[in-house]
Amino acid sequence: MKNPNSKNQSAGIHSGFTLTELLVVIVIIASLAALAFFGTKRIREMASKTNSIRNLSQLQIANMTYATDHNGKCVPFKTIDDAGKAGNRWFQNVEYLVSLTGKPTEELEKDTATAIPLEMLDPKVVRAKRQLYDRVYTSYGMNDTGIGGSKPNTEYGYNLNRLTDPSRSMVFATATDFRATYVNRYKWDFENPKDEKTSGGEIAYRHRDKALVVYFDGHVAEMGKADFEAIDKAGGENNVFWKPQP
Repeated sequence: MKNPNSKNQSAGIHSGFTLTELLVVIVIIASLAALAFFGTKRIREMASKTNSIRNLSQLQIANMTYATDHNGKCVPFKTIDDAGKAGNRWFQNVEYLVSLTGKPTEELEKDTATAIPLEMLDPKVVRAKRQLYDRVYTSYGMNDTGIGGSKPNTEYGYNLNRLTDPSRSMVFATATDFRATYVNRYKWDFENPKDEKTSGGEIAYRHRDKALVVYFDGHVAEMGKADFEAIDKAGGENNVFWKPQP
């Protein structure tokens, strides 16, 4: 005589998962998780680049506003005081900060070194740095080619009336210093990229191996190492990209 429970037992056995089926499910879940992780990472990187492009554009708009109010003189890259010591850098200039942030002078004067708000800094640097000053210092650097010096009581900066080709001359770029220099344009470690604060004007290729630069005419571009090498072949430091004015 047949066991009355045999049919139910057989159905119960076949309704479960085999080891192979479980492994397939695990692989599928892991694959979906990996896709979600890398997809989210890519979206965040794209958002960081988009925000950084906007920020660079705003930096230059404020720079042009400053120049309009100062007979064509852009925000000084740096100032030297009466004693011959370095004074404010471009991101500490109160008049420039007023144009950039819209905040009142009295508020900005309280701490010019950290007056630029977080949303105007490079998002990748903001996530990597804890100290506000480091975030400001290592987000964007100003091109200082041809405008250095140490003469007391002097402001060093570009003049719009002397620019030879604004659409091909870089003014700000992603960097790990408050300045972006020709000398250290290749110092960035592509294998182990780090947004450490530096003092040599290193260009930062932090957005998917690309540096972001804004030109004097206001447009922003992505530049890889190959793009800088092409500039080297077309004049190097004397190229209008690095040297906006004679």
